[in-house]
Amino acid sequence: MKILYTIDELGYADHIAIAYLGGVSRDLGHESFFCTIDRMDLTDMVKEIKPDIVAYSFHNSGFDDIVKAHAEAKRHHDFVSIAGGPDPTFAPHRFKESGMDAYCVGEGEGPWKDFIMAIENKESYHDIPNLITEKKINPVRNLIKNIDELPMPDRDLTIKDTYLAKATKKTFYLTRGCPFKCTYCYNSMYHEMYKGKGKFVRRFSVDRMIAEMKDVKSKYKMDFIRIGDDLFAIKVDEWLEEFAEKYSKEIGVPFTCYLRLDLVGHRLLKALKKAGCYSVKLSLDSVNVDARENILKRGAGKRNRDLNKLIENVKMFHDYGINTWVNYMLAVPGTTMQDDIDTIHFSRKAKVTLPHYSTLVPTLGTEIYQYTSDRDMINFNDHNNDMSGVAQPSKLTCFSEKRKQVSFNVYLLGPLVSKLPWPFYHLGIAAIKWIPPNRLFLWIRNTFFEYYNENKIFKLDPDEDHQAQQGGRGNFVALKKDYIENPFTGETHRKIHSKE
Repeated sequence: MKILYTIDELGYADHIAIAYLGGVSRDLGHESFFCTIDRMDLTDMVKEIKPDIVAYSFHNSGFDDIVKAHAEAKRHHDFVSIAGGPDPTFAPHRFKESGMDAYCVGEGEGPWKDFIMAIENKESYHDIPNLITEKKINPVRNLIKNIDELPMPDRDLTIKDTYLAKATKKTFYLTRGCPFKCTYCYNSMYHEMYKGKGKFVRRFSVDRMIAEMKDVKSKYKMDFIRIGDDLFAIKVDEWLEEFAEKYSKEIGVPFTCYLRLDLVGHRLLKALKKAGCYSVKLSLDSVNVDARENILKRGAGKRNRDLNKLIENVKMFHDYGINTWVNYMLAVPGTTMQDDIDTIHFSRKAKVTLPHYSTLVPTLGTEIYQYTSDRDMINFNDHNNDMSGVAQPSKLTCFSEKRKQVSFNVYLLGPLVSKLPWPFYHLGIAAIKWIPPNRLFLWIRNTFFEYYNENKIFKLDPDEDHQAQQGGRGNFVALKKDYIENPFTGETHRKIHSKE
């Protein structure tokens, strides 16, 4: 059979979910194709390939684009359709609206294999665990206990015919699941969905991951690696020691990874440095301890309450020559305008390499969405779950327009202001408080961010990556959405995508 895997947007990151599903269909002997509708025309591909199955994967921000493209493609060729990913998993009520034949909820490799075999054998797929169809909503099966038993992902499917083949950065996932339950994150919902259905956090063996990395490195340009796990490590154990030893000798490519800011120690940093860690991504989210513990539920405990200790933890990374990217979440319910401004003071004291900001956008299905909805903080006419990668002023109704402007200015100017010498630092804070957001501020933000991101966090060659993006679009590609208009300033500028 022919299977066309489709996503709404490629961005700057390898789509590992599709690669793993592609590994399943490859091992079953089927022919796979890949479409990203921000760069390709799905209808044209369907006409030419004539797939038996079109499999979609998308977040909630891609729902409308996927549904529209799917409806048009269906007019030209009859195929069986299935959708998976965060939106089908956490917004299953949109199944009928989607026009799909099936939704796959949760971990997908098992149900995907069963679905393919049912279609191939012309059997019913309505009773397959994890699937939602017009006839039935099935329960999820147990989590995969030993994820090393999964087929090797088909990285060629998502890399070979896209600009990622020549891009300098490649992404890998070494674990599944996160032990924490932050209210804005999908992981809290996964915990509930899979309660009693197996161990939630699982790791691939070091040898398996080294083999996957070697395979990609042998075929494609790979000067830098992004380890995309929600939480790469919380302590030094035998697995991390083995990884540091083998990665440094057999891969030897600088990498970045996500860690917890409150779970930092010298043994962990020594292991990361030995492996070749170039930078780390950390989240403080808010300097307001109550909001961090009770609204965002980042995890209670003395280590997470003491801001001075967290500042020292950031500095500890720098002592080991590891650059830091720290995320702050603006306009969190229960915080003040001064809390948002104080994130700049934190960055200055900690000497954060790249302060990064996002505005809280309560995602449908998450605990924070329910929290804000119950308190009438969401204007449903204005709230569209925009996760485009470009921050916007808060859309929560609990904040004044003045607060929204100042918080958005923190996003625009905060990273630069945190690095200014004292006289200019105070002028920068004043500008944030009293000058409305404008196109100059946006230009400053984008220029500052791209330089530090490319040189201090990812260590990229921006010219090389730009040429790859322009030249590696495959046979069907027509770039559609690399530029968008910022809703506050009216400025049209390039999307940051998941490169942030």
